[in-house]
Amino acid sequence: MAGEITLKSFPFDSMDVLNSESSQMEPDRLYEAKIFREYFKKFLSNGVYFGTYKNYGENSMKVTADGGLNIKVAKGAGLIEGADFENESDKLFTLERPVSGNRVDRVVVKFDTTLATRATQLYIKQGTGTTPSELQRDENIYEICLAEVTVKSTTNITADDVVDKRLNNTLCGIVNSLITVDGEELYQKFQDYIDSVTNNLVRKDEENVTISGVFKDKIGGTSENNFTDEYKSKLDGISNGANKTTINNTLTSNSTTEALSAAMGKKLNDEKQNLIKSGTDIPIGGNNGDIYIQYFNE
Repeated sequence: MAGEITLKSFPFDSMDVLNSESSQMEPDRLYEAKIFREYFKKFLSNGVYFGTYKNYGENSMKVTADGGLNIKVAKGAGLIEGADFENESDKLFTLERPVSGNRVDRVVVKFDTTLATRATQLYIKQGTGTTPSELQRDENIYEICLAEVTVKSTTNITADDVVDKRLNNTLCGIVNSLITVDGEELYQKFQDYIDSVTNNLVRKDEENVTISGVFKDKIGGTSENNFTDEYKSKLDGISNGANKTTINNTLTSNSTTEALSAAMGKKLNDEKQNLIKSGTDIPIGGNNGDIYIQYFNE
């Protein structure tokens, strides 16, 4: 039997063990922040949180014009490369007016793991003319763009100058689960299962139900010989919305809707057959249509 292989996994409780190199007792389970970020990256995408968290909703991290050259970034939260960030109060920025023409700036959240920073930062990334600056995304820095703002040399910033980019999955995006299920395939499997069940059931919402073939109850009674009372009760249990079949096990009913059981049908058939008898005695009893031949011994 092959030996056990230890897989990369976390977290586990830490305990102090002797470090053979330092001769000191040290914890044997230490986890860097990167390990936790990598964990969240497995099932949460980059972007801004929408939803009920602190009632941020669809206004989470939304950028709007705020008079003059000012813009406002609303309260909100998000996730970048597994790292959580939150803007707990509205933030105001005053953009720099270009000397001439127009300039497109980007409102950016930057995730920075460099030793000097180790944080997420909200800032304005100036563009060159009408071309916005590229977002930096490398080993240490990952930027998302909340909005692009056109800053003009002659007029102030208006609502039309602010273009929301939060829904753009390439530039920002809304935080979503990365765990997906093929809905169409799942639905088809469920539908196939339902079909396999309903094919053998009497639908209670159908106006007409046709039952054919030979039915058999659990103790062997069939529609070809004798139904038990238990099986008859099952037939009686069909909802009123469907055609109801009642099995009559007596010969005294005058109903035009009840059906004779197989056993009673056979009995009725036997009793209704005309008889041919013979003998030396005077005939007694019998039914109309019976034939009796009397003979005498000499």
